[in-house]
Amino acid sequence: MLSLPTQKRQVARLLATGCLVLVPLVQAQELTLDAAVARALDADAWLVASQYNETAQRAQSDAAGRLPDPKFNMALANLPTDTFDFNQEPMTQLVVGVSQMIPRGDTLALNASRFEQQAEMQPLLREERRARVRMQVSQLWLEAWRAEQSLALINANRDLFEQLVDVATSSYVSALGRTRQQDLVRAQLELTQLDDRLNRLAQQRDTSVARLSEWLMATEAETVTAAPNLQLSAALPRIALAQGEESDGQLTANSFIDHPSVRLIERQIDLARTDVDLAKQKYKPEWGLNASYGYRGEDAMGSDRADLMTLAVSVDMPLFSSRKQDSGLSAANSRVEAVKTERLLKLRELLAGYDNARAAHRRIGERLALYSDQLLPQSHEAAEAALNAYTSDNGDFAEVVRARIAELNARLAVIELEADRQKQAAQINYLLTRTDREEK
Repeated sequence: MLSLPTQKRQVARLLATGCLVLVPLVQAQELTLDAAVARALDADAWLVASQYNETAQRAQSDAAGRLPDPKFNMALANLPTDTFDFNQEPMTQLVVGVSQMIPRGDTLALNASRFEQQAEMQPLLREERRARVRMQVSQLWLEAWRAEQSLALINANRDLFEQLVDVATSSYVSALGRTRQQDLVRAQLELTQLDDRLNRLAQQRDTSVARLSEWLMATEAETVTAAPNLQLSAALPRIALAQGEESDGQLTANSFIDHPSVRLIERQIDLARTDVDLAKQKYKPEWGLNASYGYRGEDAMGSDRADLMTLAVSVDMPLFSSRKQDSGLSAANSRVEAVKTERLLKLRELLAGYDNARAAHRRIGERLALYSDQLLPQSHEAAEAALNAYTSDNGDFAEVVRARIAELNARLAVIELEADRQKQAAQINYLLTRTDREEK
């Protein structure tokens, strides 16, 4: 049976050793953040589909600019039904004809331009997609890293708390110790809560890794290859803020006019204006050309009859009412104004998102500095003070355990803040994405 001084020395040794493992264990470097982003971009089937869509829309543009196919017809006209003799009646003809429709105004050119405008949107869609993939994959990787490092930190200290429970149990069982039953229950409760936290963190890690793996699945030849088992790098990357991040943060909505999502809306405005031009073409006539040749047989005397030719022009014009055309043009103009409003809303959304992310990034940095300069040293000093008080018979065992739990929580908070700060940096970089206006 342990004596009281022996028990206290054992607690002191355990807690002194525990101070050395309150740092996450460094694992072998496996999947880094940059590697995860690069792999996700390479495996993104959406980008491939966008290339095909662009090719398809350019082909549709070429097809839409062509005249509609002419229509050919052949008829046996005015054949007498009493004898079905081709030569009996002079009106009987074998007629071969062709007709060609000419669309209204500049409809062909505008339809071709419309598909071309849709094709030109695809590079911007891909640029926006790449920026969003970088942000989402970075945030998923950081979330998985946070859970993984928190697990490593708690696992590294769980043995310490198990041994503290054993010491408390031994001290309580023996008549020599000052450990009370409530101290023993407290130590066991803290250990149980650690186990619960481990389970929650493991669930969060598994969820984040599963969501991250979804981005890393390769898609080839209509098959999907599952992502390999992921082991994240233990080193926390420092995401550099994109160029354009100003120290004073004084950005306006116009600072985001080159963001891919805003450029996309501008292309949609151009597309809506093309629809207005197409609606105006409805006021113009649609022309039709028709030509036919009628072959006639010989007359009763065996003489040739003259063959006949017909030429015709048809025109479709809104002579009686233009209400249908007026309504179509009004709708097209309204859509232009609606898309312009969407552009203003998108600029406001980007500016608000940037202000929020930048403020969060700055505040988290201040909190990290506070933890580094004050909270971590103070929590360690408090733990040491509780240990010294316990070993000198001026404190109790429960206070020692609480102080160590507080120090562990402070270190876990630092891990979470580090991850959150980098997640905000990824968000800022997405919002500051710029595209060259000369690019198509």
